Amino acid sequence: MSALYEKGTPHADGYRDVDVGTVAMWHAEVRLVDVREPSEFDGLLGHITGAELVPLRMVEEKAGNWPRDSELVMVCRSGGRSAKAAAQLARRGFNRVMNMRGGMLAWNEAELPAVRAAPPPALGVPDVLDELLAWMREQGGTTPASSPHVLLETHGGQHARLLSVLELMQMAGQVAAKDPGALDRVLRECRDRLAVARPEVRAK
Repeated sequence: MSALYEKGTPHADGYRDVDVGTVAMWHAEVRLVDVREPSEFDGLLGHITGAELVPLRMVEEKAGNWPRDSELVMVCRSGGRSAKAAAQLARRGFNRVMNMRGGMLAWNEAELPAVRAAPPPALGVPDVLDELLAWMREQGGTTPASSPHVLLETHGGQHARLLSVLELMQMAGQVAAKDPGALDRVLRECRDRLAVARPEVRAK
């Protein structure tokens, strides 16, 4: 048995939350179960070396063959689906099940190694906001006169930059009134791209 479970934070649903840094130290000694869909597992965020793909809808079925005392770390994109999977397993009598808090978003933001089909894109915050603007224009929405690069790089102070981003998000929300699900999909993609952006690009 590893020390990973003891380092976790107990949850009311019977599992423990563990952070990505701790998982990185001990992942070779536990069973990593990634509950995302296959396209996500092999997608932009990648997956952890040695992780086993078991989509959430299949977890309870597959778990029927797993020892109840297995040390299991459930993984997903942001920690939500993996928490559901961990709770399911705890109810089935698994007594050393864990949820990786923050999921693969947090793993990538911590710059931990991930297996992916292609290198992460060289994008920073302005580049990702450019993509959001392009989507807004496609939807026929109003966009700021200045580009994200101008808004974020020439406006003085963190407060001014935050206001610029909030203004952009408000405009995006107005556009999304036509198709609420569309904005959610675009924002998820933008969030994933930021998580894997190269450090030197992020720092600009």
